[in-house]
Amino acid sequence: MSMRKPLQKPPGYRETGIPIQRPPQSPFYPEKNNSRKRSFCCCCCCYFFIILIFLILLFIAVGAILYLWFDPKLPIFHLKSLEFTKFNVTDSPNGPTLNAQATVSVELKNPNKQLKIIYGKTNIELKDEDGVTLGNENIPGFVQGTKNVTVVKFDINMNELLYSENVAKVRDGLKNKSLKVSADVGTGFGIGFSGWKSETIGVRVSCGGLSLKQMENGTSPKCQITVLNRIHLD
Repeated sequence: MSMRKPLQKPPGYRETGIPIQRPPQSPFYPEKNNSRKRSFCCCCCCYFFIILIFLILLFIAVGAILYLWFDPKLPIFHLKSLEFTKFNVTDSPNGPTLNAQATVSVELKNPNKQLKIIYGKTNIELKDEDGVTLGNENIPGFVQGTKNVTVVKFDINMNELLYSENVAKVRDGLKNKSLKVSADVGTGFGIGFSGWKSETIGVRVSCGGLSLKQMENGTSPKCQITVLNRIHLD
């Protein structure tokens, strides 16, 4: 009895009920993608820090060149004159009161050849050698040109209460001109060039240590300038 050969299955034939087996995905593809992402992030970070360092160095170099080119200098302050045009001490219900008028001249010098100086609101306060306030006044801001000397005048009207123990000292000191008066000037200044100007910084100038008689004889008191909590002497 002869054996029949089994029939061959046609191409594409599959038996029903048997799931299609797909080839497993290689586990290496996700790792390659992650490594590429990490490499890209590292490159971006490196380029960012390189550009940042370059910009910082460029900013420092430009600032140094501009500083050497302009050679900025602080303004110079001098207390030019101090004169009392009126003086009177009266008794009031609140105590002894000083009624006086004084004219104070402050000389401002801009030593810069290319930079103008921009002053903000300027205040002046007169004190005696014991720190007692005699009066104060202020003027609006102004602009001082290059290589310029400006004399600013303050007309101070005084109406200040005095301690009883200071009345005789202030009265006698003004009469015989032995009273030592200091002038404290507070202002803010910046620098300008063409249409550009910087931000203003605060400055405090204290001039004093001399009597009224010494100043009348032409002796100029020394001024102490405080900028950013650093003291400069004229």
